[in-house]
Amino acid sequence: MSAGKDILVIDDDRDLVDTLRIVLESKAYAVRTAYDGQDGFRRIEEKIPDLIILDVMMATVTEGFDLACILNNRPEYRDIPIIMVTSFPKVMAETGPDTFQHILGEDWPVSIFIEKPVDPEKLLTAIEDIWKEKDET
Repeated sequence: MSAGKDILVIDDDRDLVDTLRIVLESKAYAVRTAYDGQDGFRRIEEKIPDLIILDVMMATVTEGFDLACILNNRPEYRDIPIIMVTSFPKVMAETGPDTFQHILGEDWPVSIFIEKPVDPEKLLTAIEDIWKEKDET
């Protein structure tokens, strides 16, 4: 079911990206990477991935969220499942919700949130759940 599926990992943490690549490739996923939202969008335009793993906070505290909203507003990209990996809840707890007030009321255009540090088994289960859900629709 998963072999050959194209996953785009967008995160500014190069160590995490390398780790996720190893985990995903061990399950026969094709993995592409980007280290910020702009590069990620370019890679999406080059080839639409089957799934995106996306960080929230990169160059700005909402860069990943902003990219997810852009994708959600474009019909050609709207159906790409997005798994958002983030330390956002921890940062919000540390800095207070006022920093993020402008996005808290928004509908988050993502399939699943996974908190950092990423548990590889939890991530793989989430991906498989997304494939099963897509197969059922």
